[in-house]
Amino acid sequence: MLLPWLERHYLFVLSILMVLLALCWARVRLLRSLPRLKWLILSVVLVYGWTVPGRYLWLTWFSPTDTGLLLGLEQVARLLIVTSSLQILLTQMTRSEIFTSIYLFLTPLQYINRMQTRFALRFALTLEKAEELLAERRSFNVLVSLLLQSSSQNEAEFTYEYLPLSQSQRFIFAVQCILLLLTISIGVSGFWN
Repeated sequence: MLLPWLERHYLFVLSILMVLLALCWARVRLLRSLPRLKWLILSVVLVYGWTVPGRYLWLTWFSPTDTGLLLGLEQVARLLIVTSSLQILLTQMTRSEIFTSIYLFLTPLQYINRMQTRFALRFALTLEKAEELLAERRSFNVLVSLLLQSSSQNEAEFTYEYLPLSQSQRFIFAVQCILLLLTISIGVSGFWN
């Protein structure tokens, strides 16, 4: 939640720390996901480096700016922090814990035609299927053909169990919700001022 407001040096230190932690606790997942981000990382650096005004690094018409490259590296650091922390979470949590956390996060949707349960189930199933597809390393054409196949051929059964929270977990969840609302409030007030 604090990533948008961290100063550059704290952001770079935190990104290095998170990547090292992910290498310790979720090495296989991180090393499998980082190569898939290479084009996103490259495009972020290119877009920021060549579109943000600043001092040109060399004197040609196709030169990046120093400000643009620094802003691009900041975005890459944020992306690495999010990716590393997500890989750690997905390694440490069971399928039921992931479902429960999504379900609790979507509590405000319970008043809209049971959307909380439906969305949590769909999100958990999407995560499950994405994990299978990432592990198999299929080509793009094969993935497209799988999407076009009838869904009745690929039926599988998944069981998700709702795990009720303890008192301490409820307290931590409430604190996280308050911090999230505070972050949104700070961001909106900073944006409008």
